[in-house]
Parts: sequence; C-alpha cells; structure tokens
Amino acid sequence: MKYFMHNGSELSPKSESRIKKYFEKIKTIESEIFINNKKYKAQIDINSFMWLSNFDCFNCLTNCCVQFPYEFNERARKVILENLKEYDNLTKAVSILKAEGMIEKEIIESIEKDKMLIPESHVENTFDRCTCSCVHIDRHLCALHKICIDKNFSLKEIIDTKPIWCSIYPLEIIAENDESLLYIFVPTKDNNYLSMNDSEFPCMDINKSRSPYFRRENPIGFKEEEYKPFIISYYEVLKILLGEKFVIDILENLNLTYIDGNFQYNKKIQ
Repeated sequence: MKYFMHNGSELSPKSESRIKKYFEKIKTIESEIFINNKKYKAQIDINSFMWLSNFDCFNCLTNCCVQFPYEFNERARKVILENLKEYDNLTKAVSILKAEGMIEKEIIESIEKDKMLIPESHVENTFDRCTCSCVHIDRHLCALHKICIDKNFSLKEIIDTKPIWCSIYPLEIIAENDESLLYIFVPTKDNNYLSMNDSEFPCMDINKSRSPYFRRENPIGFKEEEYKPFIISYYEVLKILLGEKFVIDILENLNLTYIDGNFQYNKKIQ
C-alpha cells in the first residue's frame, strides 16, 4: 500500500497492517472518484465524514501549514511570477534567496522549473517549510491561496492553482500499490488520527477549541456553531477535487443535506 498523491510513498508494514485491520472492522461504502480525469474505485470510511470540523483558517493562529507539498503546477507558478512582489512581501522567499547569493533571473528560473519553487539545495536547508507558507499580520497562511483570493479567483480556480494535496488536506487517501482501490477516511480521534500527516488540530477537534488556552489564543474565530460534519464543511472542495458522485454518495448514506452557505475557503482576507 502507498500514500496516494505523495510521490508513491509506501506505508510501513506496521501502518499497512493498521489500515487493513481498521477497514475490516468499520462500516464502509464503495464509490468512485475522479482526479485529473481519471476514475478510481474507492472504499470510504463513511462515519469519519460525520466528524465535526471547522476550517476557519483565516481566523486561526495555529501554525499547521509547515510541510513541503508536492510539485506545483504551471498555473501556480504563473500566479506567483505575475505577483512576485506580493509573493515576496508575504514569504520573503525571493529576498532570502537573493541574500543567499542568487540573482533574480535565477530565482525566476527556479520558480518556473523546480519542484518546490526553490533549488533542491535550499529545500530543508535554507527553507524548512513550504515556500508559500507565510505570516500575514498575525495569521499563518498560504501566500498562494491569499494571492488567489485577492485576485478574486473563484473557488475552482483556487483549487486548480494550489497543489492537490494542499487543498484536500486533512483527508487521507491510501492506495493499493496498483491503485486498483483507494481507501479514503478522515483522520479523527476515533481512528487515532491514522494518517501520514499531523491533523490533531482544533479545527478537527471541537473539544480542543473549547479549551481556555485556545480561546485565549484565537479569540476571533472558531465559533462552536460553525463546526459541521466534515462532508458539509468540505463539500464544495471535495466535489471539485473528487467528483460529484463521491460527495452525493456520502451525503445520501449519512442522510445529510448540503445547503450552500458562506464558504470559508475563499473568504476575503483582510
């Protein structure tokens, strides 16, 4: 088994055993998803999609977006190059590379061709996290996402610009090695956050959001009434990324109705 969309990273024997044992004992449904116009068969941990979540990212002060994603697409590179000054204001990536001895032409060439928008020698060295991660005023954000919103991109345009893995996080997808079947689940306390990446954050744990410490650190967001089942919170994103059949199958099985509302993913950031 391997982590889907993670450059084919294989699970350890221990993790593979945990995933298989977990899926043998839970309620699942079968559906199909479409990614990049390719269809996959999916086995879904249906109850995990009822987990309460609240992705009020633009009102959060938690620093969770710290890892390097997988390869940026041409659209992302174009947006960054067309907004290079703003990208640097947010991330200081261009300024840092210049201080490291690179000239602007080399930096632009790196943004155009290198997987992480910077030369490989600077990955995990000069930069220890994604070069699009930034702090805007007091909030940890994605600079690429913020630029897209400031340019009035639609939800679909934002999703088409960002790396797929970044948009789908924290949903986990595990694949058989031949990709004949995908195992899809939401990492939750109920499955001990059985995932590749850390997802134990207040946005995925309403009890954490109730703690005095968190409420003191995040006084402007994370209203309790805004916690919704994961499939409702992320309905529009999942519909665009994985296909309408996937989200409808989950809603129908859980007897839920999605009502379009004020979606947090593309709120204007002040």
